[in-house]
Amino acid sequence: MNSRLFFIALSVIPLLGCKTLEGTYSPGCMAYAGSTIELGGGKFAWEKFTDAVVIDDAGSIVNQFPGYPLQGSYRIEGQTLRMESASGDALSIMYFLQHDNREYLLTAEQFEALGETGEFDECALVLGGYQDNG
Repeated sequence: MNSRLFFIALSVIPLLGCKTLEGTYSPGCMAYAGSTIELGGGKFAWEKFTDAVVIDDAGSIVNQFPGYPLQGSYRIEGQTLRMESASGDALSIMYFLQHDNREYLLTAEQFEALGETGEFDECALVLGGYQDNG
C-alpha cells in the first residue's frame, strides 16, 4: 500500500509545480447529487447539491444541506488541500491528483481507496467538471 501512495504522490509533484489548482471543482461524472468546491485567492466556497426534493409534513421544502454553502480559507501543502471554515474550524482534508490530463480533488476516502486498490473514482471532483466525451 505504501508504495502505491508513494507513486501517487510522485505523480502529483509535476502538477503542483506548473499549473494553477484554482477554479471550480465539480463531479467528473453526470451526477444528480454531490459537491462543488471553488478555490481562488486562498478562499473557498463549498456547495452541495441534489436533484431530489424533500417536502416536510407542512408542505415546505426541506433544506437537505444545512450549513452549506461553507466558506473559508485554504492552504495547499504539497498535494494536500486543507480547508478552514470562516469561524476557524478545520474541515476535510482533500488531495490533488492529475488523471487523464485533468486535475482532480479527492476526498481522503477516495485517495485511500486509490492507493489500496488502484481504482480511480471517475466521479471525483474535477477542475472544470464533467465533460461528455461520447
